[in-house]
Amino acid sequence: MMKRYWAAQLKVLSVIDGICERHNLRWFADYGTLIGAVRHGGYIPWDDDLDICMFREDWNIFFEAAKKEAPESYKILTIRNTPGYEEITGRIINSSTINYSQKHLAENFGCPYTVGVDIFPLDGVYDDQEKENDRTQRAAALTSKLVDSNETQKRKLLLEIEEVYSECPCENAKNVALMPFFISSGNHIFPKELYENITRLSFEHTFVNAAARYDEILELDYGDFMKVNKSGGMHNYPVYAEQEKILKNNIGRNPYRYTIDYVELLTSVQRYVKRAASDIACQNIAPQKKSNHETVVFLPCKARWWHTMEPLWKQYSSNENTDVYVLPIFYYDCDYNGNIGEKHDERHLFPDYLNISDCEKFDFESIHPDKIFIQVPYDGWCTFMTVHEYFYSANLLRFTDELIYIPYMEMDAPISDGDKTSAAISVFIEQEAVINADRIILADEKTRNFYISHMTELCGNDTTAYWEQKAVLITDLVEKKYLENTKNELEKNNTGKSELSSLFENKDHKKILIYHITISFLLRGKEKSIDKLYRSLSVFEENGDKIIVVFLPQKQILDELPGIDNTLYKKYIDFIENMKKSKNCIYDEKNESENYIERWDAYYGDSSPYANKCVNLNIPVMLQSITI
Repeated sequence: MMKRYWAAQLKVLSVIDGICERHNLRWFADYGTLIGAVRHGGYIPWDDDLDICMFREDWNIFFEAAKKEAPESYKILTIRNTPGYEEITGRIINSSTINYSQKHLAENFGCPYTVGVDIFPLDGVYDDQEKENDRTQRAAALTSKLVDSNETQKRKLLLEIEEVYSECPCENAKNVALMPFFISSGNHIFPKELYENITRLSFEHTFVNAAARYDEILELDYGDFMKVNKSGGMHNYPVYAEQEKILKNNIGRNPYRYTIDYVELLTSVQRYVKRAASDIACQNIAPQKKSNHETVVFLPCKARWWHTMEPLWKQYSSNENTDVYVLPIFYYDCDYNGNIGEKHDERHLFPDYLNISDCEKFDFESIHPDKIFIQVPYDGWCTFMTVHEYFYSANLLRFTDELIYIPYMEMDAPISDGDKTSAAISVFIEQEAVINADRIILADEKTRNFYISHMTELCGNDTTAYWEQKAVLITDLVEKKYLENTKNELEKNNTGKSELSSLFENKDHKKILIYHITISFLLRGKEKSIDKLYRSLSVFEENGDKIIVVFLPQKQILDELPGIDNTLYKKYIDFIENMKKSKNCIYDEKNESENYIERWDAYYGDSSPYANKCVNLNIPVMLQSITI
């Protein structure tokens, strides 16, 4: 649902962008949206809203135009336009109510909820400090009256506050600010020159506008904006949680994801009791009559998910008393309406050493494997992909003594109770395979504890012991030697060839350092930035016996810098020509090295999605400073 919500939001943003383009208005990604673009290349994974800003003069023109040009179902929300609306910011929403008609769902990627984009006005800050102090005092005095005001008084006060906020035109100011924060706390103020030029940053499968000196804006707002923070924010997460609750209460269930079936839960508990009783009975059987031979079946889906099963496969395959079968199951594209699309058979993408068998020819009923491992949790409740119903967890229970679920997704455990991560993970936990499986194998203790606590909260405090025995750590089941180097082996097996393949696949003793620079870095220092590039090149050359440097520039430098500062661009090109002459530096103009990110030895340069990915992959990262 979050992906649907994001898609619907981006559609609203495209409408906003179209209006701005027709009226020659400028907008900029801001706050969490800007961090997401710079750090993640899209939404922050645990964020759910889109924030943009405009100079007040453009903001006023935009909202007047939007009333006439936005689609009929859209609602244009500002203090002046909308009685009852009490936000200083403006907002565009695609509807005023939950709408799960087929027409609305088809137009909004299957999202029934009200979706919108916040648009913050940036106002001028007086250069004259006395004037600014006077404005600040007047705005603060008006704001203090809001607490005890009635609805009529509140609207009048809000209109007066807006007038005070906007009384200094941006064109007459050296600094601009988001006034509610600036008036109350003295922050969210920026040099106007930072917004002089616009760059287009990659954002999911599209682009967003950003001030070309975006890193300076983010540093002023957040300090170390590359540091991950999963708490905070201006609203509960997800933003549509209340709407989801209303819809669920209205129709008795959540129509867009699995709602726990307590009959299935009871069946799972009964299987546990039966298995426990059988284990006790087996203890009384004479040792010579016991059979140690096992049949184990792995049912992976996508080849890139196999690494979650690989350690268990290694361990079982090393036991001569175990027959192991790997049967990749086919998957299909699907949509929110349940329409089935293209079939995907990825058997050829799995490592050759697995000795793969055909899932459609395997006789599950006759063989009745002792254990079946699965990694698709959704059964019939997924709206982006599905598998044949024969391979639903509910059906596979018929063919095995023990059904074991291994999540394909590697998730970060919540940092604290109720943080955004816990809200996001809970949706992944509330799936049918979690109920049906006899065991759930998890990667770390924090994630296991969250599974237990969340399922106990849903099913009752007296179920804690049940979930504790059901959720187990992979480190308790698999020897350490089978856990090591799994990912590296698989990446080596599946990585395709490219022009840089010889560098990354046939590495000698030298380390590979990625050097990434951005348009924001170049515009920030201009001459100083160019000097920094040459100083870095000198250090690289001095260490040519130890490192190979892959120079990986941001695409926007070539696309946009000539139109912003052609003199700076020419100096950058001169540097590139000098860098190409270096014996241990490689210029990666096509960004091919990003296909080999797992094999980078270190990252140096500017804040970027690359840097964030390296942190997640435990690759050393150093962000450059112009002054060092």
